[in-house]
Amino acid sequence: MEPLFPRMEVSRRPREGGRWADGGEHVIDRDEDGLEFGRVLSLSDAVFGLAMTLLVVSIVVPPGLSSDQYRATIGELVPRVAIMALSFAVAASAWMGHRRFFSRLQRIDAGVQWRNFVLLGFVALLPLPHQVLGGYADEPLSYVLYAVVLSAVNVMFVVLELHAARRNLLRPSASAASHRLEIARGVLDACGFALSIPLAFLLVSWTPLLWVALLPLEALLVWRMQSSGPLRRRRG
Repeated sequence: MEPLFPRMEVSRRPREGGRWADGGEHVIDRDEDGLEFGRVLSLSDAVFGLAMTLLVVSIVVPPGLSSDQYRATIGELVPRVAIMALSFAVAASAWMGHRRFFSRLQRIDAGVQWRNFVLLGFVALLPLPHQVLGGYADEPLSYVLYAVVLSAVNVMFVVLELHAARRNLLRPSASAASHRLEIARGVLDACGFALSIPLAFLLVSWTPLLWVALLPLEALLVWRMQSSGPLRRRRG
């Protein structure tokens, strides 16, 4: 007599594209399952876009102000707009780093997905320290909170890079030099923001100058590594 509910045999092959890694873990392959690969990127872009939008909408001018109040409010907006520009540039830089990482990625495993979720969590948190810094620019803890979040974002980029290299998830065309460059970028920015945490209690409102200084330092790092790496040898 056949059982009422026959036993189902679970296939090791995914229904649409993808591959199975060692241990039975489903890995999303860029070429074999482009739809699922694109869904990960779409979710990431949505989080980045929402965070960057919230940076702008946090700047408001209340209605019903008198002429004197209106002029005073506009004057107070100048430092807030400067902070917004800094935060927007930071978020844009993080998005570009995210794009560079996924452009070099061939496969996505569960480790990449969960680490990417942690990274996106810190990105989604960015409007909070931005708002705190805009309202309490004279408090050192405002700069500490901002630096902690940005340092965590860059740490997660390094973690993603190391995981992808260790699990052999990068594209065959991705060079070891580009992998080292992205790790160096993440370490530089993470250390820069982390270093600004104790210095914020001394510098207070001058702390953002340390963050801005990371831009030329990163450009110098990129130039140095590219000029002394395989890129220069190929040009020669």
